[in-house]
Amino acid sequence: MNLDAFRNRDADFLIQKVSTRLRPVFTKNRYSDDEKRAIYRYLFSRRPKKLPPSLRAHIINLYDPLADRSGPFPDGLRWCLNVYVGCEHNCGYCYVNGYSQESVAHRPHAKDGFEKKLIEDLQTLRMLVLPPAPLHMSNSTDPLQENLEGQNHHTLFSLEKILAFRDRFTSVVMLTKNPGRLCTPPYLSILSQPEMRQLTVQVTCSYWDDSVRLFYEPHAPSVQSRLEAIRFLTERGVTVELRIDPLFPSSRIGDGIRLHKPLPNYSIPEAQPQDDIANLVRFARESRVAAIIAKPLKVPVSNRAHRCKVWFSDIYRDATREKTRIVRGGSWRLPEPYQRELVSTLSGLCDQEGIPFRHCMQDVLTRI
Repeated sequence: MNLDAFRNRDADFLIQKVSTRLRPVFTKNRYSDDEKRAIYRYLFSRRPKKLPPSLRAHIINLYDPLADRSGPFPDGLRWCLNVYVGCEHNCGYCYVNGYSQESVAHRPHAKDGFEKKLIEDLQTLRMLVLPPAPLHMSNSTDPLQENLEGQNHHTLFSLEKILAFRDRFTSVVMLTKNPGRLCTPPYLSILSQPEMRQLTVQVTCSYWDDSVRLFYEPHAPSVQSRLEAIRFLTERGVTVELRIDPLFPSSRIGDGIRLHKPLPNYSIPEAQPQDDIANLVRFARESRVAAIIAKPLKVPVSNRAHRCKVWFSDIYRDATREKTRIVRGGSWRLPEPYQRELVSTLSGLCDQEGIPFRHCMQDVLTRI
């Protein structure tokens, strides 16, 4: 093939040859021909050797590039910035272990040439005049890991550069379990800039009882430190959303739906009893949290998710009438009625407290 995506005719041809699962990147929104060409030139091979053209590697990547946007994940153009590789929190249930090449806790490290590559990507987004799109940081690794961020400050650098190129993004979402670092002056001063409006900090805190946190995620910051940081940030005008995520199998679900025995029978603690969930929602209301987001726990089938499989193997088997685990998308899933009940018991509490509730996928797909 003798194609070059920087020739308009070739770019138009190549856009039509993009794989079906990625076609909605171009079609979900009404883009001009020039905008479609700009999207292609950023994301895909300039001179592909075969069709469909392959995605290029960037620091600012397409959000979930492996997802099928023509089916289960009906999304368009959306960016993701994973600041680091791996995560020192090493949470036992981390879904990233389902698709990463190594365990998420294997040698967490900074990316080579991160600052230079980030600037190059931002300049390219502007030079190509790509249509602005939402930016998520980070969905596969915590951007505020205490050791990595303390040594490298790459998330602080990212925030500074995002501020300078804020016109390239319709909204910015930061996901973390360590919001305390955002309460320090260098970060807070950036978050407080008027130009950074439409920035949301999503704090994951799935428990009220810190002893439960110590079991499931012993290397992550304490529950108390997260709640204190949430209150501090909202009092200073930062938009914060609480992720009670994941929703664990729970004895608070009635026997007719739950089927499995109470969790202590499986030698793991009850992560989210009714009173604890109610306390989290009540705290969110009192702290003026903007929304609560959640989704049921998916257990990766991968051997890298060994701890999670040990904890939940029997529960996910016993939760079905057939006593056979449900496998979908590389993960064990709870039966649909069980998942709906986990979500509805939380969303019902949110309704009572007057706090918007969103399922995780709904939160992503409606973030514009």
